[in-house]
Amino acid sequence: MTITYCTQVYFLDNAIEYVRLLASQGHSVHVLIELSPNQLKANILEIETDLNKYPALTSFKDVVGDWGLQFLNTYFQECTSVNFVVYPNKKISSTRKVSKKLEDYITTINPDYIHLDDFSSRTLFQLFFLFKNRRKLIANIHDPLTHSGEFNIGREIYRKLWFHLIPSFVVFSEFSKSILYPQLRKSKKITVLKLMPYTVYKSFLSESSDVSRKYISFVGRISPYKGVDLFVGALEKVVENNSKAQFYIGGKTTANYYPDFLKLKLKNLTIENKFLSNSEMSAVINKSQLIVCPYKDATQSGVIMTAYALGCPVLVTDTGGLPEYVIHGKTGLITIENSVEGITEGIVNFLNKNRNNLFSDNIKNRSNINKFFNENIKAIKLLYI
Repeated sequence: MTITYCTQVYFLDNAIEYVRLLASQGHSVHVLIELSPNQLKANILEIETDLNKYPALTSFKDVVGDWGLQFLNTYFQECTSVNFVVYPNKKISSTRKVSKKLEDYITTINPDYIHLDDFSSRTLFQLFFLFKNRRKLIANIHDPLTHSGEFNIGREIYRKLWFHLIPSFVVFSEFSKSILYPQLRKSKKITVLKLMPYTVYKSFLSESSDVSRKYISFVGRISPYKGVDLFVGALEKVVENNSKAQFYIGGKTTANYYPDFLKLKLKNLTIENKFLSNSEMSAVINKSQLIVCPYKDATQSGVIMTAYALGCPVLVTDTGGLPEYVIHGKTGLITIENSVEGITEGIVNFLNKNRNNLFSDNIKNRSNINKFFNENIKAIKLLYI
Protein backbone atom coordinates (compact mmCIF):
# COMPACT_ATOMS: atom_id res chain seq x y z
CA MET A 1 0.00 0.00 0.00
CA THR A 2 1.03 3.61 -0.58
CA ILE A 3 0.18 5.74 2.45
CA THR A 4 0.62 9.45 3.14
CA TYR A 5 0.87 9.95 6.88
CA CYS A 6 0.09 13.59 7.76
CA THR A 7 1.15 14.38 11.30
CA GLN A 8 1.84 17.41 13.49
CA VAL A 9 4.85 18.24 15.63
CA TYR A 10 2.71 17.86 18.75
CA PHE A 11 2.33 14.12 18.05
CA LEU A 12 5.80 13.50 16.67
CA ASP A 13 7.19 11.32 19.49
CA ASN A 14 4.35 8.87 18.82
CA ALA A 15 4.22 9.31 15.03
CA ILE A 16 7.86 8.41 14.40
CA GLU A 17 7.41 5.07 16.17
CA TYR A 18 4.36 4.29 14.07
CA VAL A 19 5.73 5.25 10.65
CA ARG A 20 8.86 3.22 11.34
CA LEU A 21 6.74 0.17 12.11
CA LEU A 22 4.45 0.84 9.13
CA ALA A 23 7.39 1.10 6.70
CA SER A 24 8.95 -2.05 8.15
CA GLN A 25 5.80 -3.94 7.13
CA GLY A 26 6.52 -3.22 3.46
CA HIS A 27 4.25 -0.23 2.89
CA SER A 28 5.37 2.82 0.90
CA VAL A 29 5.08 5.55 3.53
CA HIS A 30 5.21 9.27 2.68
CA VAL A 31 5.45 11.30 5.90
CA LEU A 32 4.22 14.92 6.00
CA ILE A 33 4.90 16.93 9.17
CA GLU A 34 3.03 20.20 9.74
CA LEU A 35 5.48 22.85 10.97
CA SER A 36 4.81 26.46 11.98
CA PRO A 37 6.80 28.99 14.07
CA ASN A 38 5.08 28.00 17.32
CA GLN A 39 6.00 24.34 16.69
CA LEU A 40 9.75 24.81 16.27
CA LYS A 41 10.32 24.00 19.95
CA ALA A 42 7.36 21.73 20.60
CA ASN A 43 7.34 18.04 21.47
CA ILE A 44 10.73 16.57 20.47
CA LEU A 45 11.92 19.47 18.28
CA GLU A 46 14.39 22.19 19.30
CA ILE A 47 14.82 24.12 16.05
CA GLU A 48 16.29 27.61 15.70
CA THR A 49 15.43 28.99 12.25
CA ASP A 50 13.32 31.40 10.19
CA LEU A 51 10.70 29.38 8.34
CA ASN A 52 10.29 32.13 5.74
CA LYS A 53 13.52 30.87 4.18
CA TYR A 54 12.07 27.46 3.33
CA PRO A 55 9.68 26.16 0.64
CA ALA A 56 6.19 24.92 1.48
CA LEU A 57 7.40 21.33 1.21
CA THR A 58 10.85 21.05 2.76
CA SER A 59 12.54 17.66 2.56
CA PHE A 60 13.78 16.19 5.83
CA LYS A 61 17.00 15.22 4.05
CA ASP A 62 17.66 18.87 3.13
CA VAL A 63 17.45 20.18 6.70
CA VAL A 64 18.46 17.24 8.90
CA GLY A 65 21.91 18.70 9.47
CA ASP A 66 21.03 22.40 9.76
CA TRP A 67 18.15 21.69 12.13
CA GLY A 68 20.01 19.11 14.22
CA LEU A 69 17.59 16.29 13.47
CA GLN A 70 20.08 13.44 13.07
CA PHE A 71 18.45 11.63 15.99
CA LEU A 72 15.41 11.02 13.74
CA ASN A 73 17.29 9.26 10.94
CA THR A 74 16.64 5.74 12.20
CA TYR A 75 12.90 6.36 12.34
CA PHE A 76 12.64 7.57 8.75
CA GLN A 77 15.22 5.44 6.96
CA GLU A 78 12.66 2.98 5.50
CA CYS A 79 10.05 5.63 4.65
CA THR A 80 9.68 6.51 0.97
CA SER A 81 9.75 10.27 1.64
CA VAL A 82 9.64 12.66 4.60
CA ASN A 83 8.74 16.34 4.22
CA PHE A 84 7.92 19.22 6.51
CA VAL A 85 4.84 21.18 5.45
CA VAL A 86 6.03 24.68 6.29
CA TYR A 87 3.51 27.33 7.36
CA PRO A 88 5.73 30.41 7.94
CA ASN A 89 2.98 32.61 9.37
CA LYS A 90 -0.74 32.77 10.20
CA LYS A 91 -1.79 34.79 7.14
CA ILE A 92 -4.76 33.22 5.35
CA SER A 93 -3.22 33.82 1.92
CA SER A 94 -0.01 32.07 2.97
CA THR A 95 -1.86 29.14 4.52
CA ARG A 96 -3.92 28.67 1.36
CA LYS A 97 -0.78 28.69 -0.78
CA VAL A 98 0.92 26.04 1.37
CA SER A 99 -2.26 23.95 1.45
CA LYS A 100 -2.43 23.99 -2.35
CA LYS A 101 1.19 22.80 -2.60
CA LEU A 102 0.36 20.02 -0.15
CA GLU A 103 -2.68 18.95 -2.12
CA ASP A 104 -0.73 18.88 -5.40
CA TYR A 105 1.99 16.78 -3.78
CA ILE A 106 -0.46 14.23 -2.38
CA THR A 107 -2.21 14.08 -5.77
CA THR A 108 1.14 13.29 -7.42
CA ILE A 109 1.75 10.46 -4.96
CA ASN A 110 -1.79 9.13 -5.54
CA PRO A 111 -1.83 7.20 -2.26
CA ASP A 112 -4.16 4.36 -1.38
CA TYR A 113 -4.74 6.04 1.99
CA ILE A 114 -4.39 9.53 3.44
CA HIS A 115 -3.84 9.04 7.16
CA LEU A 116 -4.37 12.18 9.26
CA ASP A 117 -2.82 12.32 12.72
CA ASP A 118 -5.79 14.11 14.32
CA PHE A 119 -6.82 17.58 13.05
CA SER A 120 -5.47 21.10 13.15
CA SER A 121 -7.28 24.30 12.21
CA ARG A 122 -5.20 24.34 9.01
CA THR A 123 -6.92 21.13 7.91
CA LEU A 124 -9.99 23.24 7.18
CA PHE A 125 -8.14 24.81 4.24
CA GLN A 126 -7.99 21.36 2.65
CA LEU A 127 -11.68 20.62 3.18
CA PHE A 128 -12.64 20.43 -0.52
CA PHE A 129 -9.58 18.31 -1.38
CA LEU A 130 -10.22 15.93 1.49
CA PHE A 131 -13.89 15.72 0.57
CA LYS A 132 -12.93 14.60 -2.94
CA ASN A 133 -10.64 11.96 -1.43
CA ARG A 134 -12.88 11.04 1.50
CA ARG A 135 -12.86 7.30 0.74
CA LYS A 136 -9.09 7.27 1.27
CA LEU A 137 -9.20 9.05 4.63
CA ILE A 138 -8.20 7.66 8.00
CA ALA A 139 -7.93 9.91 11.06
CA ASN A 140 -6.34 9.42 14.45
CA ILE A 141 -8.41 10.64 17.39
CA HIS A 142 -6.12 11.05 20.37
CA ASP A 143 -8.84 12.22 22.77
CA PRO A 144 -12.47 11.31 21.92
CA LEU A 145 -13.58 13.41 24.90
CA THR A 146 -12.12 16.74 25.98
CA HIS A 147 -10.21 16.54 29.24
CA SER A 148 -11.63 18.24 32.33
CA GLY A 149 -10.90 21.97 32.28
CA GLU A 150 -9.70 22.02 28.64
CA PHE A 151 -12.90 22.51 26.60
CA ASN A 152 -12.54 24.55 23.40
CA ILE A 153 -15.69 25.27 21.39
CA GLY A 154 -13.86 25.89 18.09
CA ARG A 155 -12.02 22.59 18.29
CA GLU A 156 -15.24 20.73 19.08
CA ILE A 157 -17.04 22.21 16.05
CA TYR A 158 -14.46 21.21 13.47
CA ARG A 159 -14.00 17.79 15.07
CA LYS A 160 -17.72 17.19 14.48
CA LEU A 161 -17.23 18.20 10.86
CA TRP A 162 -14.46 15.63 10.37
CA PHE A 163 -16.44 12.97 12.24
CA HIS A 164 -19.11 13.34 9.57
CA LEU A 165 -16.70 13.34 6.60
CA ILE A 166 -14.15 10.63 7.42
CA PRO A 167 -15.02 6.91 7.07
CA SER A 168 -12.27 5.34 9.21
CA PHE A 169 -10.80 6.29 12.59
CA VAL A 170 -7.94 5.21 14.81
CA VAL A 171 -7.91 5.45 18.60
CA PHE A 172 -5.24 4.39 21.08
CA SER A 173 -7.16 2.37 23.65
CA GLU A 174 -10.21 0.18 23.88
CA PHE A 175 -11.58 2.76 26.32
CA SER A 176 -11.28 5.47 23.65
CA LYS A 177 -13.09 3.22 21.19
CA SER A 178 -16.00 2.85 23.61
CA ILE A 179 -16.18 6.65 23.95
CA LEU A 180 -15.88 7.44 20.24
CA TYR A 181 -18.29 4.79 18.96
CA PRO A 182 -21.52 6.54 20.16
CA GLN A 183 -20.36 9.80 18.51
CA LEU A 184 -20.18 8.25 15.02
CA ARG A 185 -22.58 6.71 12.55
CA LYS A 186 -22.60 2.92 12.61
CA SER A 187 -21.05 2.80 9.13
CA LYS A 188 -17.80 4.27 10.45
CA LYS A 189 -14.80 2.02 11.10
CA ILE A 190 -12.77 2.27 14.32
CA THR A 191 -9.38 0.58 14.74
CA VAL A 192 -7.38 0.45 17.98
CA LEU A 193 -3.63 1.03 17.66
CA LYS A 194 -1.43 1.00 20.72
CA LEU A 195 1.12 3.62 21.66
CA MET A 196 4.64 2.21 21.67
CA PRO A 197 7.56 3.23 23.92
CA TYR A 198 8.85 6.66 22.89
CA THR A 199 12.43 5.51 22.33
CA VAL A 200 13.49 8.89 20.95
CA TYR A 201 13.81 10.23 24.51
CA LYS A 202 16.88 8.04 25.02
CA SER A 203 18.71 10.34 22.61
CA PHE A 204 18.19 13.30 24.95
CA LEU A 205 20.13 11.71 27.80
CA SER A 206 23.72 12.80 28.29
CA GLU A 207 26.39 10.15 28.84
CA SER A 208 26.82 11.39 32.40
CA SER A 209 23.10 11.25 33.27
CA ASP A 210 22.30 10.46 36.90
CA VAL A 211 20.66 7.02 37.21
CA SER A 212 20.30 7.02 40.98
CA ARG A 213 16.58 6.19 40.67
CA LYS A 214 15.74 8.03 43.89
CA TYR A 215 12.56 9.95 43.03
CA ILE A 216 8.89 9.03 42.93
CA SER A 217 7.82 11.53 40.29
CA PHE A 218 5.02 13.26 38.45
CA VAL A 219 6.05 14.82 35.12
CA GLY A 220 4.03 16.60 32.46
CA ARG A 221 1.48 19.33 32.06
CA ILE A 222 -0.20 20.28 35.36
CA SER A 223 -3.90 20.43 34.61
CA PRO A 224 -7.00 19.69 36.75
CA TYR A 225 -7.57 16.29 35.13
CA LYS A 226 -3.99 15.16 35.83
CA GLY A 227 -4.79 14.62 39.53
CA VAL A 228 -1.53 16.03 40.89
CA ASP A 229 -3.47 17.03 44.03
CA LEU A 230 -4.08 13.32 44.70
CA PHE A 231 -0.36 12.65 44.38
CA VAL A 232 0.48 15.48 46.77
CA GLY A 233 -2.18 14.27 49.21
CA ALA A 234 -0.46 10.89 49.35
CA LEU A 235 3.01 12.24 50.15
CA GLU A 236 2.69 12.71 53.92
CA LYS A 237 1.13 9.29 54.40
CA VAL A 238 3.86 7.64 52.32
CA VAL A 239 6.58 9.39 54.34
CA GLU A 240 5.05 8.05 57.57
CA ASN A 241 5.97 4.57 56.34
CA ASN A 242 9.08 5.49 54.34
CA SER A 243 10.87 8.48 55.85
CA LYS A 244 13.60 8.47 53.20
CA ALA A 245 11.22 8.64 50.21
CA GLN A 246 11.95 11.52 47.81
CA PHE A 247 9.30 13.07 45.55
CA TYR A 248 9.42 15.24 42.44
CA ILE A 249 6.79 17.25 40.55
CA GLY A 250 7.80 18.83 37.25
CA GLY A 251 5.69 20.56 34.62
CA LYS A 252 3.99 23.78 33.66
CA THR A 253 0.49 24.62 34.84
CA THR A 254 -2.22 25.18 32.27
CA ALA A 255 -3.90 28.58 31.93
CA ASN A 256 -6.02 29.75 34.88
CA TYR A 257 -5.00 26.82 37.09
CA TYR A 258 -3.00 27.82 40.15
CA PRO A 259 -3.22 25.00 42.70
CA ASP A 260 -2.10 25.67 46.27
CA PHE A 261 0.11 22.58 46.34
CA LEU A 262 2.63 24.35 44.11
CA LYS A 263 3.49 26.51 47.14
CA LEU A 264 4.38 23.53 49.33
CA LYS A 265 7.83 23.54 50.90
CA LEU A 266 8.66 20.06 52.12
CA LYS A 267 12.20 18.74 52.55
CA ASN A 268 11.37 15.52 50.71
CA LEU A 269 9.57 17.22 47.78
CA THR A 270 11.09 19.03 44.78
CA ILE A 271 8.70 21.11 42.63
CA GLU A 272 9.63 22.70 39.32
CA ASN A 273 6.62 24.54 37.93
CA LYS A 274 7.99 25.08 34.44
CA PHE A 275 8.03 23.57 30.99
CA LEU A 276 10.50 20.69 31.00
CA SER A 277 12.74 20.43 27.97
CA ASN A 278 13.26 17.03 26.39
CA SER A 279 16.61 16.61 28.08
CA GLU A 280 15.22 17.76 31.45
CA MET A 281 12.27 15.38 31.33
CA SER A 282 14.44 12.46 30.23
CA ALA A 283 16.90 13.22 33.03
CA VAL A 284 14.15 13.36 35.66
CA ILE A 285 12.64 10.04 34.53
CA ASN A 286 16.15 8.55 34.52
CA LYS A 287 16.49 9.62 38.17
CA SER A 288 13.10 8.19 39.11
CA GLN A 289 12.29 4.78 40.48
CA LEU A 290 8.57 5.27 39.78
CA ILE A 291 6.51 7.62 37.61
CA VAL A 292 3.04 8.29 39.01
CA CYS A 293 0.11 9.10 36.70
CA PRO A 294 -2.67 10.00 39.15
CA TYR A 295 -5.07 11.09 36.39
CA LYS A 296 -8.75 11.66 37.13
CA ASP A 297 -9.72 11.12 33.49
CA ALA A 298 -7.59 9.83 30.64
CA THR A 299 -7.61 8.07 27.30
CA GLN A 300 -3.94 7.01 27.20
CA SER A 301 -0.66 8.60 28.23
CA GLY A 302 2.55 9.50 26.44
CA VAL A 303 4.19 9.83 29.86
CA ILE A 304 3.82 6.06 30.33
CA MET A 305 5.45 5.45 26.95
CA THR A 306 8.33 7.80 27.78
CA ALA A 307 8.87 6.10 31.14
CA TYR A 308 8.93 2.67 29.50
CA ALA A 309 11.46 3.85 26.90
CA LEU A 310 13.76 4.83 29.77
CA GLY A 311 13.18 1.63 31.75
CA CYS A 312 11.09 3.23 34.50
CA PRO A 313 7.94 1.57 35.93
CA VAL A 314 4.67 3.46 36.43
CA LEU A 315 1.81 3.72 38.90
CA VAL A 316 -1.50 4.64 37.26
CA THR A 317 -5.03 5.19 38.42
CA ASP A 318 -7.69 2.78 37.23
CA THR A 319 -9.16 5.32 34.85
CA GLY A 320 -9.78 5.50 31.10
CA GLY A 321 -7.32 3.59 28.95
CA LEU A 322 -4.38 3.76 31.39
CA PRO A 323 -4.73 0.17 32.72
CA GLU A 324 -4.43 -1.14 29.15
CA TYR A 325 -0.81 0.00 29.14
CA VAL A 326 0.28 -1.47 32.46
CA ILE A 327 0.85 -5.13 33.28
CA HIS A 328 0.01 -5.02 36.97
CA GLY A 329 2.83 -6.44 39.04
CA LYS A 330 5.26 -6.56 36.10
CA THR A 331 5.67 -3.15 34.43
CA GLY A 332 3.97 -1.14 37.14
CA LEU A 333 0.93 -0.93 39.38
CA ILE A 334 -2.71 0.02 38.89
CA THR A 335 -4.36 1.66 41.90
CA ILE A 336 -7.24 -0.11 43.59
CA GLU A 337 -9.16 3.18 43.66
CA ASN A 338 -8.66 6.63 42.17
CA SER A 339 -8.05 8.48 45.42
CA VAL A 340 -5.36 9.69 47.79
CA GLU A 341 -5.71 6.41 49.65
CA GLY A 342 -5.35 4.35 46.48
CA ILE A 343 -2.21 6.20 45.39
CA THR A 344 -0.76 6.00 48.89
CA GLU A 345 -1.31 2.25 49.02
CA GLY A 346 0.27 1.80 45.58
CA ILE A 347 3.41 3.79 46.41
CA VAL A 348 3.84 2.13 49.82
CA ASN A 349 3.41 -1.29 48.20
CA PHE A 350 6.04 -0.42 45.59
CA LEU A 351 8.56 0.81 48.18
CA ASN A 352 8.02 -1.83 50.85
CA LYS A 353 8.39 -4.68 48.38
CA ASN A 354 11.38 -2.99 46.70
CA ARG A 355 9.90 -3.51 43.26
CA ASN A 356 11.97 -1.00 41.33
CA ASN A 357 14.64 -3.37 40.00
CA LEU A 358 12.19 -6.17 39.16
CA PHE A 359 9.77 -3.89 37.29
CA SER A 360 12.60 -2.06 35.52
CA ASP A 361 14.12 -5.36 34.36
CA ASN A 362 10.72 -6.50 33.09
CA ILE A 363 10.50 -3.35 30.97
CA LYS A 364 14.08 -3.48 29.69
CA ASN A 365 13.93 -7.09 28.50
CA ARG A 366 10.99 -6.00 26.31
CA SER A 367 9.11 -9.32 26.61
CA ASN A 368 6.28 -7.46 28.33
CA ILE A 369 6.44 -4.39 26.06
CA ASN A 370 6.53 -6.16 22.70
CA LYS A 371 2.80 -6.84 23.02
CA PHE A 372 2.17 -3.26 21.82
CA PHE A 373 4.18 -3.87 18.64
CA ASN A 374 2.53 -7.22 18.00
CA GLU A 375 -0.96 -5.82 18.46
CA ASN A 376 -0.16 -3.01 16.03
CA ILE A 377 1.14 -5.35 13.35
CA LYS A 378 -2.19 -7.19 13.48
CA ALA A 379 -4.14 -3.92 13.47
CA ILE A 380 -2.21 -2.54 10.47
CA LYS A 381 -3.30 -5.51 8.37
CA LEU A 382 -6.94 -4.70 9.12
CA LEU A 383 -6.60 -0.93 8.83
CA TYR A 384 -5.12 -0.77 5.32
CA ILE A 385 -7.13 -3.27 3.24
